[in-house]
Amino acid sequence: MILQNEICHIEINIDETYTVGSADNRHYDVTLNPGDNRHNDFSKTLAIHIDLYSREYQIALIGPYYSYDSNCAVLEDDILTILQDDMITQIKVTNATIIRYVLLDCFGCNFAIYKFKKGYIIHGEIEIIMLNSDLKKQWSFSGKDIFVSISNRDPITIRENSICLYDFEDNYYEIDFDGKLIT
Repeated sequence: MILQNEICHIEINIDETYTVGSADNRHYDVTLNPGDNRHNDFSKTLAIHIDLYSREYQIALIGPYYSYDSNCAVLEDDILTILQDDMITQIKVTNATIIRYVLLDCFGCNFAIYKFKKGYIIHGEIEIIMLNSDLKKQWSFSGKDIFVSISNRDPITIRENSICLYDFEDNYYEIDFDGKLIT
């Protein structure tokens, strides 16, 4: 995933070779492990390359195994908000420090995070979740099946006035931004 603004250019990839506690890991300038994962834990590491245009550095962010590198982050000014399954970490990109770390109370895996007005929408396997700017859950919506599509449709589309969803059985849902079913 690539994100960019006037402050920085960021690339996020999965480091398939990283093992917590190993001396053989590739070099990172900063290693962040907010969930305190151990050597034998089922974890995954995101490699985050940050170019501040005057200097560059690499962050290893260790989190849950069901982490993805597409639609996993939102960049707002100098704050990078990263979703790794049920874990959200906010990092100040200018000094690579964790500003906030939360674990979501949710069912199933989470695939993507999107910025929306004064909060975030989380595309989960079983739930669509709305968080406020403090990363507190405002509401969640579930359908008949998991929110992945077998018919090559986008399982989630955020429109100006609604969120359109397809589940595994190809059921269609349209909800408003209060999590209420429209159709």
